[in-house]
Amino acid sequence: MPIPQKTDRPKLRPCCCALLLTLLPLSARADPTPSEADYLDDLPVVLSATRLSQALADAPGAVTVIDRYMIRASGARDIGELFALVPGFQVGMHTGNQPLVTYHGLSDEAPRRMLVQVDGRSVYSPYFISGVEWNQLGVDIDDIERIEVFRGANSAAYGSNAFLGVANIVTRSPSETRGTAVRYRAGDNGVNDVGVRMGKQLGDVDVRITASRSYDHGFAAINDWRKYELATLRADWSASRDNVLEFQAGWTNNDYGTGKEGNATDPERTAHLSTRFGLLRWRHAPAPDEELTVTYYHQEEDGRDAYALNVPVSPRQSGLPIAISIPFQFDYGFKAIRDDLEIQRITALGPSLRTVLGAGLRTDRMNAPLRFNTTDDIVNRVSHAFGTLEWRASPAWLFNLGAMVENNSLSGTSLAPRISANYHMTETQTWRLAVNRSYRSPSAFEQKSSMVFANSAPIVVTPRFTVPAGTPISQTFRPSPGLSAERITTYELGYLAELRPLSTTFDARLFLERARDLIEMNLENSTIGLLPRNNTRYFSNGGEADIRGLELAATWRPGTTTWLTVQHTELRIDGPTPSTAQALSRPSGWVEHTAPRHSSSLFGAWEFTPGWQLSLSKRWVGSMSWYQDAEHKVPMYRQLDLRLAHRLAPSIARGEVAIALRNIDGADETYAPGTSLWGSRIFGSLNVEF
Repeated sequence: MPIPQKTDRPKLRPCCCALLLTLLPLSARADPTPSEADYLDDLPVVLSATRLSQALADAPGAVTVIDRYMIRASGARDIGELFALVPGFQVGMHTGNQPLVTYHGLSDEAPRRMLVQVDGRSVYSPYFISGVEWNQLGVDIDDIERIEVFRGANSAAYGSNAFLGVANIVTRSPSETRGTAVRYRAGDNGVNDVGVRMGKQLGDVDVRITASRSYDHGFAAINDWRKYELATLRADWSASRDNVLEFQAGWTNNDYGTGKEGNATDPERTAHLSTRFGLLRWRHAPAPDEELTVTYYHQEEDGRDAYALNVPVSPRQSGLPIAISIPFQFDYGFKAIRDDLEIQRITALGPSLRTVLGAGLRTDRMNAPLRFNTTDDIVNRVSHAFGTLEWRASPAWLFNLGAMVENNSLSGTSLAPRISANYHMTETQTWRLAVNRSYRSPSAFEQKSSMVFANSAPIVVTPRFTVPAGTPISQTFRPSPGLSAERITTYELGYLAELRPLSTTFDARLFLERARDLIEMNLENSTIGLLPRNNTRYFSNGGEADIRGLELAATWRPGTTTWLTVQHTELRIDGPTPSTAQALSRPSGWVEHTAPRHSSSLFGAWEFTPGWQLSLSKRWVGSMSWYQDAEHKVPMYRQLDLRLAHRLAPSIARGEVAIALRNIDGADETYAPGTSLWGSRIFGSLNVEF
């Protein structure tokens, strides 16, 4: 990611430099109290739209920025919750330890059509159906400087996983977090969180170490408790004025409850998921708009979920003369290893031209014997080359042209282009027109899954008939060779107004997204194994959707700790009408129900007296279904969150004490009726820095 540079846009008056949640990041400071300088700086820039630093009015798409003041005021414990503050997003809980986050629907219990990065490191998991493991991001929520969310497809800049949107989590520089900080949070439902951060300058090197642990009981009456542990290290070495070397390393461990009470093949149990990663980045920036960046990271993920069961089978099920009990040794364990190398170069070709060029290589190795019916590694290699050209044709017109060529060893080569034009009608009003094509390559599981279950011990049927150990019993997934990449073409008209005398911004996005070759799960009969099935699953490129709508966001922010933002989204998804036979073979259901038609939110904070802040978040979410049939739609719900915080007096300590009330207007179901009851919660927190 490039180092932010000043843009050549005109300076704004002081009141405009305190713009709001949905538009502007704030300068990072260890002291939460804003100074006059916060209101006198140039307009901040975003980095995630094109890999070039640019003002929001120059970006080729809509960008929402959640800064660290907003993160703390939200009262969120988990990063996934924050996306409820972004227009067009759907946020839910499958269970108390499995968050769901998607943009513009097209999802199920494993959302996989959005890319999430932490300081440029992709956390898109390659091994199973799910795209993002929100419990394994490898970043503590208090270390985040801001989250930049590009609302819309952006494969031209970030490749095939940026199908519906991109979220880039930017952590605070170690130089901004020197000293020691301690956090403790406790409340009902077993909430018990603790965290510690230590930062220090060692010559030309700034170092930060963070460790934290979170625990809660999950939903009532479900085995979905969790214990999440994290340790991270970041060191930035300013080798010279032009060169910075950044090193990151981290470890996460997630122990959690899973399974269902009384289920013959999915009993209640404890599972484990851990991640280790290391990142090395060199930046050479000899001049403004001149930068060379080389980034390498290595990441390993391990999952452990094994148990033994005897499953009773009747003669009607097996066709055998007597009832039998089949011994199984279920082992859903896996290991996934990723190596990623990327180089990019930012260059100013003239006073009105800037460009970024780059290329990268990534290798994913997955070993999951039960999921792929082999002990061999499943290997996926991806290479890509990308480029963006920004041309400021005049003070009023800015054009952006970008593209990425990507070769995936599982699905072949794709070209993702983007073109946009931004018209600065006045100094404070901008119109934007953009068109782009993006792709999502099928995951290894979608192409190569082959889940065949075998008995772990001999089964004696009669004295003369024994089923040997290792005999195939049943097949739940079969391979789906020949899958092609999903593709989406997006047409967007945007408007951004910066009403400086009112310290207010207004952002509108009108869009049409045509998604084709969507990968859907299908059912078929299978005769593999002792127990034939009529619901063996496979994948095909049979889906399509036309997504159209309007996103509006208005924000008033007179100061760093006081703001009000109001958002509304109108969304319609149209899909093909399946025949009766198709409906029976497609458990995914109808795409038009996968996002609410109407959703609104209000998020505000008020520092009503020095040191005291009251924040409120209210959401209205229409009915939707997470890629299930229409009969299982979640009804419309409302959610109200409150938080009261008091900044401690400097004579006591630097920090704050707060109490947060989540979902206080009643229990809601955000995934499916009767399975995911999200109740009210209250917890207190103490943050101290010294």
